[in-house]
Amino acid sequence: MIQDKHRSRGTLIAVALLTIVAAAAIAAALYEYEAVHGYSQRVDSLLLSGVRVNTVNGSPVTPAEAMALLESPRIGIVTPMAMEEAPILAAMTVKAVAEIGGYTFYLGTIGNRSVVLVRSGEKEYAAELATYIMDTHFHIVAAILSGTAGSRNPNVRVGDVVVGAFAVDKSSIHYHDRGFQSDYTGVEMVITNESLIDEQFITTRGETGPSPQNASSYGYGPGTPSTNYIYVAVLPASLGLVEAAEGASSILGNTSLADVTGMNVSGSIQARLIVGVIGSANQWTEPLSWMEAQNALYETDAGENEGFGFAYVNSQLGVPWVIIRGISDSPWYPTTYHGVLAADRAAAVAIYVVTHFPSSDLDTPASPSTLSPLSNAAMHGYIVAERAYYNVTPVAEIQYMAANGSTVATPGWPGEYSYPNGVAVGYDNYTDQLVYIG
Repeated sequence: MIQDKHRSRGTLIAVALLTIVAAAAIAAALYEYEAVHGYSQRVDSLLLSGVRVNTVNGSPVTPAEAMALLESPRIGIVTPMAMEEAPILAAMTVKAVAEIGGYTFYLGTIGNRSVVLVRSGEKEYAAELATYIMDTHFHIVAAILSGTAGSRNPNVRVGDVVVGAFAVDKSSIHYHDRGFQSDYTGVEMVITNESLIDEQFITTRGETGPSPQNASSYGYGPGTPSTNYIYVAVLPASLGLVEAAEGASSILGNTSLADVTGMNVSGSIQARLIVGVIGSANQWTEPLSWMEAQNALYETDAGENEGFGFAYVNSQLGVPWVIIRGISDSPWYPTTYHGVLAADRAAAVAIYVVTHFPSSDLDTPASPSTLSPLSNAAMHGYIVAERAYYNVTPVAEIQYMAANGSTVATPGWPGEYSYPNGVAVGYDNYTDQLVYIG
């Protein structure tokens, strides 16, 4: 027992010495950072968030070099998919690679402009997270989302490019029992003095929250409107970035009619750049009748899965942004799909914006007058309708996989989705249902 105690005490001393040495090393590094940069808050953030910065060949850079790379003003570019990232990465001169939160950020230049590029992964939440990490770890002066999308406008064809002057969350829908759908008040956002939200796009305001003094009685009586909790259904892009992107219309070239239509036809047409509305949701819609119902409420020109999350983060943090989408498919021509072509076209416009970066109107929001005449919102006179009336038909069949791996087909569960007849007069404990009489 005595030997075990001595061994344990020796182990504790050794661990303590190692801890002191490690703490001294960290303190020395912190001192070095502070001496170079004059503050410690960002250094603590760097250490705690697990940021790793290496050269292109994989060797680590010094702490001072890492901080300089993070602090250098640059344009941030987000691409959801690998094929969308490739053409932009190919155009970059990569100088360093940063690993943050599992994401790989390529730091370098396009032309004479410093940029950082990240692949977020698909769907709204992935893009939102990657954009937030990018905006809060690097010195981002503007943000571009480049990628592919499906057409939501018969005037927008495969090979065209839609520049998003606005982004809407088309999954934010209130289906009323009175036969119409409306926007579901928009998305709530906490804004600061840095946020880029124009007053005209605020649909309503949230409530002032509880405080330690009134928490026990909070919720009784009328609420007080909040000054910083707001709801928005439409997010406007940077006017300066949208106008810069419009300058790229002449570089797109032609698209073959076979690629546009999926048919065995010859000839080609000029690819068009349309300033329009990006409709974002974690859904894929193919039937034209369903698309008509969606566009009746949200007048969009391109449909995708990441744009609103990207726009939300940048708008809240005060980073000017624009979404650039090459059109890969169209429900009007359901047999054609050209993802690589669309990714290349979007990348070409994104690179054009970087190399022709605007010097004005970065913080100015786009307005409806910014839209191209061929955009749905410009043709029909609104971006979000107050009401769109609809009819819902009964579900015809449901197919699902059972626990044993077999596929089961059922006509649905109509009894669960019908209103009860009569007046509720009691409760049946056995069936766990209310009892009605006609």
